Amino acid sequence: MTIRKLAEKIITDFELTIRERVDSVLELSAIAETNTGIDSTRAEKNKVKQDNKYLYKLINSIDEVTGKQLLKTIDV
Repeated sequence: MTIRKLAEKIITDFELTIRERVDSVLELSAIAETNTGIDSTRAEKNKVKQDNKYLYKLINSIDEVTGKQLLKTIDV
């Protein structure tokens, strides 16, 4: 299962609170960033950045304040 599909599944899990869903998606983002190292190719790094932007947009759909802050940081 891809990181995007897993994040979509988490976002739509209404048994969790909004905070728990946001935290779970951010955990996926952190894992992806952690797995990106100095030996990663430029394509791999760009893929992680694109995935993170997608994850932040998902977060924005359920928590607008947090989502907007995250989206601002990825473009810096």
